[in-house]
Amino acid sequence: MKKEDGAVPVAVLCYPTPGGSGRVASDLAGCLVEEGYEVHLLGVRKPGGLRPGVAFHPITMRGDPLLQGRPYDLALAARLAELHEQRGVRIVHAHYALPHALSALLADLCVGGTLRTVTTLHGTDITLVGSDPAYHRMVRLGLDRSTRLTAVSRSLAEETRRIFGEHLEIEVLPNFLPPWRFPVRGGPRPFPWKRTKQPVLVHLSTFRSVKRVRDLVLALKLIRREVEISAVLVGEGPDRRGAEELVSTLGLNPFVRFAGALEDPSKELEGGDLYVFSSRTESFGLGLLEAMSHGLPVVGPKVGGVSEVVGDAGILVPPARPMALAGAVLKLLRDCGLYESCSRRAFDRARTLFSRERVLPRWLDLFEGLGE
Repeated sequence: MKKEDGAVPVAVLCYPTPGGSGRVASDLAGCLVEEGYEVHLLGVRKPGGLRPGVAFHPITMRGDPLLQGRPYDLALAARLAELHEQRGVRIVHAHYALPHALSALLADLCVGGTLRTVTTLHGTDITLVGSDPAYHRMVRLGLDRSTRLTAVSRSLAEETRRIFGEHLEIEVLPNFLPPWRFPVRGGPRPFPWKRTKQPVLVHLSTFRSVKRVRDLVLALKLIRREVEISAVLVGEGPDRRGAEELVSTLGLNPFVRFAGALEDPSKELEGGDLYVFSSRTESFGLGLLEAMSHGLPVVGPKVGGVSEVVGDAGILVPPARPMALAGAVLKLLRDCGLYESCSRRAFDRARTLFSRERVLPRWLDLFEGLGE
C-alpha cells in the first residue's frame, strides 16, 4: 500500500488541538510518511509539530444564515471528496466518530462508495457525545459504516460495545510515542529528597469539566500541609479560570504555576518529579504516557483505560477523592524505594509497551490490508 508500490494515498481527519487525539493523529501521519506513504491531513488549522512530508489541507468554512453557522463537517466532506478526485485518496483515517467518520461517509456518498474508513475512537466521542441522545444515532451510524474500528484502550472498546452493540468489531491499538517525542535525556528519576530538591508535581490538562482540576487543587492544599511541594499545571480550557480562583482562595499562589497551553510540554515534564491528574474518565491519557517517558511516577484516579497505561508505575485511587489523591502523592514522596521503583517502571513501560517499534507495525498491517 506504499506510494512506491502504487498504493492509494491516505487522508487523516483530526482536531488540531494540543490534546491527545490531535497529537496522536499528526504523529501517526508523520510515521506513515517515513514509511513511504503519501499522507494528507485535513483540519481547521495545521497541528503544531506536524512532521515534514505530511500534506496539510485547511478546511475553509463560509457562514450563511440558512446553514445555522459554519458547518465544519460538510466542508470537510467536500474537501475529502475533492482529494479523492485530485489525488486518488481512497483510504480515510478518521479520529473521532463524530463528526469525522460521518464526514467520511458523506464524502463516500459523493464519490460513489469507493472510500474505506478507519475510525479511531479516543473517548469523549463515545463516553460523552455518544451517550447523549441528541447524537447517539449519528455516532452509531458512523461506527456501523466504518470499514474498520480501532480504540485506544480495551476499556474504551468495551464501553463502546456496551453503548452501541456487541456486534461491533473493534481492534485495540494504543497510543504510542514516536522517537521525536521521547526526551533526549531520559531515564528513571532518583528520589527528590536525595537531590535536596523540593518535589515538583506536573499536570497536563485541557481544563474541561471531565478533568476535575478542582479536585487536584484541593489535593495540592492537603499535600502542602504535610510536605513542601510546588506544582505546574499545563494547558488551557474553560475550567482554568475556576482553578486559578480556587488556587488563590486556598493561598496556593506561591506554589502553583499555570503554564498555559504548550505545543511541547517536555521542558515542564523534565523539571517535574511526579505526574498527577484527577479526571472523571480517561480512555487512555496521552499526558500520562508523556510523563512516564520522562520517568515520572503517576498518581490519579483508576478510571477508564488508565490502569492499562500506568500499570505498576504509580498509584491509582478512586475518582473524585482529593484526600485519596493527596495520600497517594504523600506515600510516594515518603518512600524512596517505592518512588524509584515506580519511576523505573514508568520509564520502562513507555519505552517498551508504547513505542513506535511495538505499535506502528500493527497500524501498517491494518492500512496494507485495506489497500489490497
